[in-house]
Order: sequence, then structure tokens, then C-alpha cells
Amino acid sequence: MPDILVYTDGACLGNPGPGGWGVRILYPDGTVRELGGRESSTTNNRMELQGALAALQAIEPGAAAIVYSDSQYVINGLTKWLSGWKRKGWVTASRAPVKNRDLWMQLDVEDPGRVKWRHVRGHSGNPGNDRADEIASGFAAGKPPILADGWVESNAAPAAADRRRVQYVSLVDGALILDTDPEAHHRRRQDNPQAQARVRTLRELAEFCARHGLELPP
Repeated sequence: MPDILVYTDGACLGNPGPGGWGVRILYPDGTVRELGGRESSTTNNRMELQGALAALQAIEPGAAAIVYSDSQYVINGLTKWLSGWKRKGWVTASRAPVKNRDLWMQLDVEDPGRVKWRHVRGHSGNPGNDRADEIASGFAAGKPPILADGWVESNAAPAAADRRRVQYVSLVDGALILDTDPEAHHRRRQDNPQAQARVRTLRELAEFCARHGLELPP
């Protein structure tokens, strides 16, 4: 079974200032889940840590996963520094208290060596990292993007694209209705829909909504 691939990022406007974190999870079957959050006053490092923590909490225990972050602070902390901090009583080599100890302690509980941590260079054209950054930046600015939840990647293998994650959309009396059951979708023809379509990705749903002057559903 291939590993789950996870991308995390954090952003902060002002450092300290309003901040956000973002997570993009790519499952072996081609489906995608995205997460994001915001704090009104925080730091960039805390948002990087919060993104990593949210990623771990979203992964099922025992699942094989690789988590990518563009933060050397996160990667080095988890793979090099954490054991020493605990051994010394949560102080650094210079005897200063470890900053963001509360988040590091939660990460330590969530990740007793169960995932692989990898560094990815930020703003380098990596789609997963770029999307995590987009989510984090959007939440920091108070303009969170639409988050994917169970959508199939448009470039997923055919076997993945044909799974029950496929949804069906109908426009009935100006209202947008989503179905996962094709039979329910076909029965809606009796309601004289203005339009119907099968959508496999969030982008396809967004395009359908744009064609008909509708907003994406929550």
C-alpha cells in the first residue's frame, strides 16, 4: 500500500500577527482532504507547528504517511532536537526555555515515530506545498479558500476516479443538489432540472457552478 502524502504549511501577517495554517492530504486512492485554521494573534513558527499537528491528528493511527513541510524549524525539531529537549527538561543547549513548548509536547504525543518527515523547499513549484501555502495564507488573511474533502484528483488513475467518491450535481429551481448515488441523480430528472452533471473533482464542481452563476456549496 503506498504511503499517504501530506503537505503542511503556516503563514503569519506581521509575525506576530494574524496567522493561518494549511494541510493537504493525498490518499493512495486518489482522494484529497484539506484542512485549515486561523489565529488572530500568533507567530509564523506556531502556525507551522499547528499545521503539522493538525496533519498528524487527521491521519489514522497506524497509517503509513510521509509529511512534507517547508519549515526547517519543524523538521529539525521533530527529527533532531526534540529528544534532547525532553532529556534536558525542555531547555535548549543554551539553557533557554524551549519556545512553543505546548505545541512541541502535543506533537511528541501524536508522533512517536509513526510518520516520515521530509523537508520540501518552499515556493519551488511543488503543487502540494504550494496548495498548503495557499490555504495557510488565505486563513491568515481572513479569506479562507474552499477546502477539498473527498474529491478525486483530476489526474488520478482511472480505477481511483471510478470509485464512489464521484458525485452528481443537479440544478433544480435554482438550487444546487449533490448526490453520490447515480440512481438518485437520475430520479431528479423528474423534477425538470435546469442542468445535471457528473463531477469527480472540486474544480469540475466549481466550473459547473460558474457556468450557472452559483456559489460553491460549503
